Amino acid sequence: MNQLELQQPRDVGGLFGDSLRVFIPHAWLFILLSAAVVIPVEIIVEGIGLEMLTSSYDESPPLAESIAPTVVGFLVVTPIITAISIYALQSIAEGQRPSAGQVFVAGFEAFTPLFGAVLLAAIGIALGFVALFLPGVYLLIRWYFVPQAVVIEGLRGPAALSRSSEIVQGSWWRTLGLVVLANVAVAIPALLLLAPFNAIAASTDQAVWALVGTILATSVTTPFVALYSTFLYYDLLARRTPLTY
Repeated sequence: MNQLELQQPRDVGGLFGDSLRVFIPHAWLFILLSAAVVIPVEIIVEGIGLEMLTSSYDESPPLAESIAPTVVGFLVVTPIITAISIYALQSIAEGQRPSAGQVFVAGFEAFTPLFGAVLLAAIGIALGFVALFLPGVYLLIRWYFVPQAVVIEGLRGPAALSRSSEIVQGSWWRTLGLVVLANVAVAIPALLLLAPFNAIAASTDQAVWALVGTILATSVTTPFVALYSTFLYYDLLARRTPLTY
């Protein structure tokens, strides 16, 4: 891989292109490290907590059953995988081959400060959604780069939220569009990965197969979105004048 410059402006093609440029050659590294995070969490939360290891398959589970996995994903799974992906990306940008053990440990070591900042953001976003919905969307984008502020810039708690807001300032609509585009793009492979497992779950009436599909889809798509989000973070930094850190 040619030298990868992190902090530079990128258009949509550049964001997706560089994310794929990093992800594809190291796909197994990202997927396996993500799976190491996703598997135990999913087994505990959905496998045991929601009894998917032993229950029959329900094509339309109650909305309440999706709340716990969503919350745990937002507070635990996504932040850890994002931290792991950031450390791997930094190593790749320096022309090194990322060490699975080093980036995995570094990602978990970053979780404590990450959790505090992400929890603050989650509370504010949840209150915004409960209030009038739109404030929740607004805050979700304003605080979208809290993980990057914690891992890359070493900020903590409210300072990470303020830094994310500063980075998005003046680019809220563009950030919203690019974030939505990325999530729509990964939804397609996620559905393709889920489909055969959901079909097996339906034919055997065993929810565990749907759980396997969820683990696989999450392990594949989450690190890609983390890379894309980090490139977008660096893009917004590069577009700021003067550059601030």
